Amino acid sequence: MADLDHMIDDLENLFRNAFSRYLERRRGARFQPSYAYLSYDFSAIGGVKWHMWGGAMVQDEVRELTNILNHWHEALHKWQAWNDVIEHYGESAKWELREEFLLALAHQCMLRPSSVRDTMGAVATNAMHQVRLASESGYKDYLEGEPKRFDKRVRYLSRHKKERRLEKLVSQWPEGEGFMTSLREIDSPEYRTNTSDYRNRNSHFIGPRLAIGVTHKVVRSVVQSTELVKQDGGTYISTPMPGEWTVAYGFGGTPALDMEEARIMNLQQYLNARSCYKKYWRLLEAGMASMACSE
Repeated sequence: MADLDHMIDDLENLFRNAFSRYLERRRGARFQPSYAYLSYDFSAIGGVKWHMWGGAMVQDEVRELTNILNHWHEALHKWQAWNDVIEHYGESAKWELREEFLLALAHQCMLRPSSVRDTMGAVATNAMHQVRLASESGYKDYLEGEPKRFDKRVRYLSRHKKERRLEKLVSQWPEGEGFMTSLREIDSPEYRTNTSDYRNRNSHFIGPRLAIGVTHKVVRSVVQSTELVKQDGGTYISTPMPGEWTVAYGFGGTPALDMEEARIMNLQQYLNARSCYKKYWRLLEAGMASMACSE
């Protein structure tokens, strides 16, 4: 029992010491991203006439999008500070400190690119749909995927189909092309590859660890069948069998993501998202320019 009490005391001392260093680090340093937090000035939305409650919806959704991006911004500052602090401890202490203070925070950041891309697309779809309702005579209050008859179900679209729908929706504005290009830079194929598809594998199966540990040590895959074909010289070579498939097992292993490398990749995704947010505003302002001013 005395040994357990001693271990608890040591752990408490470690946490107090590390958190004190963390507070000092937060107070005395600059962090990435170095930009100011996004503004909450949405007054332009109230300056035009919307269809029914469209303006309130657009303002509410852009406020929540701003909250999400500012929260991600702050989380990246914390991640950088904890990386700097934890680096000065031994391996055993690093493990305890990451588990207590950092892993949940970093995990949340790693999920952000995918969720922010979908959120940004949905917010832009709703906003520009409302812009067209308020500014175009004869434009119908209908989005692809919604049922046209009461007895039909909602058809839930994939990300690709949602973004194709949005692309059509904003194609009449020159700002639309830049926004769509920027949107597709968030959660890009390159980012998913470089992070071992962290978000999808953690959401739907077993993802890579952060900092330490290996997952997927044994891999099952379906591959094309092969056969050994004798050559003229008496040797054999493995040759694919057209149309034939087999199950193969092998040792694989997905290594853990380095905490600093993962932070830097995630930071770039935040910067992509921030750039897309700015282009969303330019697109929205272009759309609102065609709407009547509110009284």
